Amino acid sequence: MTEITLENITKIFGGREVLRDINLKVKSGDIAVLLGPAGAGKTTLLKIIAGTLKPEKGRVYFDGEDITDLPPQKRNVSMVFQTFALYPNLRVYENIASPLRIKKLPENEIRKQVNEIAELLNIKHILNKMPHECSGGEAQRVVIARALIKKPRICLFDEPLTNLDYKIREILRMELKRIFSEIRATVLYSTSNPEEAAALGRTLVHIREGKIIQVGGIRECYRNPADVTAATYYSPVGINVLRANCVEISANKYLEINNLIRLDVTKYRIFKEGEEYLVGIYPYDFKISEEKSENLVKIPIKVEFVENMGSELVITAKCGDYFVNILTPEVERLTELKYLKYAFVSLNDIIIFSDEGKYIQRLGGS
Repeated sequence: MTEITLENITKIFGGREVLRDINLKVKSGDIAVLLGPAGAGKTTLLKIIAGTLKPEKGRVYFDGEDITDLPPQKRNVSMVFQTFALYPNLRVYENIASPLRIKKLPENEIRKQVNEIAELLNIKHILNKMPHECSGGEAQRVVIARALIKKPRICLFDEPLTNLDYKIREILRMELKRIFSEIRATVLYSTSNPEEAAALGRTLVHIREGKIIQVGGIRECYRNPADVTAATYYSPVGINVLRANCVEISANKYLEINNLIRLDVTKYRIFKEGEEYLVGIYPYDFKISEEKSENLVKIPIKVEFVENMGSELVITAKCGDYFVNILTPEVERLTELKYLKYAFVSLNDIIIFSDEGKYIQRLGGS
């Protein structure tokens, strides 16, 4: 296992900065997820770590050693791509064994290691198949097995599940979670899917337009997003954003939304009377039944329509001038919910952003 340190990494393609002053430290043995949209620079960053691309500026360190100019074959790094890059003329067994044959290991040792990694990835039954006889999920398992059999100190995964069908993707995602917990390597996993990031990672590295926006624990980043754009990206169902004015009434300060909702922010010095702020609430943080809690805020709504998603409902409602989405598992209340007049949200689940969209804090915090 190896600690990865990137210092001021900049990469330019065709006169455009694809990566700009990237500074990042991934702890030894960590499972870090690079999360960002297409074109954010994820693949380029992984290739620089692997050594297949060189940065215009900056240095790469493994355990404190500068390896920026070290060729890929000397870095002991494996990389798995979206595409199932297998040797079409070799059986699955030989595809997996190929890195060991390059090392000229004895045949009995190769057989032992191939069987071990095939068992880890549940593909022992296809070792005699040709690549064209494998399903997409099987082919990607073979690619992963070939990458891991080298016992690399760093494993890089570049959106390996993107080209798979939904159900296969779900199954393989759970298998990868198990595999990551068993291998002794530092893992850097790239994805554009926030659910995948949450399921697989320990550390989140959110990257956008070639810059790192936020680094931290998965839950910490999701709970305290760097800005509105990050919050929208982290949630598969987006985030509700309502504009509020800070007003002072009888020596108390409130964030007022549409003259309908007042959030007491008297204890927070950061809020200034007369300034505007953005109030963010994730759809799944709404409650449709009032609980006994002083922290609950009552949100007046008028339901426009209710969409049944099977295991949960998506309620689209108006709150003054704003449309809000509410996610709830209470499918059995479908008819009743059409007449809902209020929703509730805990202060701990209300995120405040500046007028420019930068994160300030959660209201439940100190």
